[in-house]
Amino acid sequence: MTVLALAAAFFFGLIVLALVVGFGLLFWLGIRLRLGWMRRHIALNDTAPASTPQKGAVIDAEYTVVSRHKD
Repeated sequence: MTVLALAAAFFFGLIVLALVVGFGLLFWLGIRLRLGWMRRHIALNDTAPASTPQKGAVIDAEYTVVSRHKD
């Protein structure tokens, strides 16, 4: 009877391990696909039009003070 219980526990452990590894692989695959899609999406949008300011460029603007708090 003890041998049967040990064998059942062993096979149950194998099934649980296979499920955990399978779900882990599915999760890893989903993350890899998402990151690959994001990299491709960023690479496609990386070519910015010439009208957008480049990094470090100065943007000239006017502003109006709406309220001024006196301390």
